[in-house]
Amino acid sequence: MAFTNTGSTAILNGLIGKGTGSLANCYMGLSTSTPNADGTNFTEPSSTLGYARSVIGISGQSATQVMGNPSNGSVSNTDIIFFPEATSAWGTITHFGLFTAASGGTLIVYGALTSPITVSANYVPLFRVGNFTLTLV
Repeated sequence: MAFTNTGSTAILNGLIGKGTGSLANCYMGLSTSTPNADGTNFTEPSSTLGYARSVIGISGQSATQVMGNPSNGSVSNTDIIFFPEATSAWGTITHFGLFTAASGGTLIVYGALTSPITVSANYVPLFRVGNFTLTLV
């Protein structure tokens, strides 16, 4: 199976909060465990440690859009994606996930980070411009 450029653009727009319907909102979460394909085993740090998901796009709200426009099956962040400052250690972050809500919601896509991030107290996890890319192959 292969996606056309139009098809991959539509899917990527949905994944980054530029779509409509159930994919109109997109929040990035961080995990210390390897998620399962059924959406389980996504272990986020506790909110009592300063953790919260980061919004990367809400459809119709341009101020929330941190991802560029998909092209040829790929899209990268055009703004910094950052998380709140850790008030205590979060552990080693190994995976990311994109969710439909700021808490709860549905895990839509996940992946391993190229390099794990060890988050200690007073650390602000972030992805600099161009350092977070989603690609449909």
